[in-house]
Amino acid sequence: CNITGGNITGNKIIARTIDESQQKTLTEAAAEIQQILKQLEQSNPTETTAGQMTVATKAIEIVENNPTLKQRVIGVLKSAGTEAFKEALDHPVANITIAAFQGWIEP
Repeated sequence: CNITGGNITGNKIIARTIDESQQKTLTEAAAEIQQILKQLEQSNPTETTAGQMTVATKAIEIVENNPTLKQRVIGVLKSAGTEAFKEALDHPVANITIAAFQGWIEP
């Protein structure tokens, strides 16, 4: 985080307070999703929007077909929030995948 002329730039500040167990769950779920995304990137380049959409779509399908992981993702979104999950994922397709995941709790 850099402070320049009174303005804070860099990482966003998350207003929501996350307790230790929520942080652990968030970190674990994000790590599992990151692993899926990395595996998919090996055979699907993400330099283009179409490539990113392909990786995101396949990742969403994998999570949807894993009820345990899907429930964990829903739990993390409810407890930690969307922005915290996006930051934890720290991946170019995070916005796309998180938007789909949100659809599971906000149809």
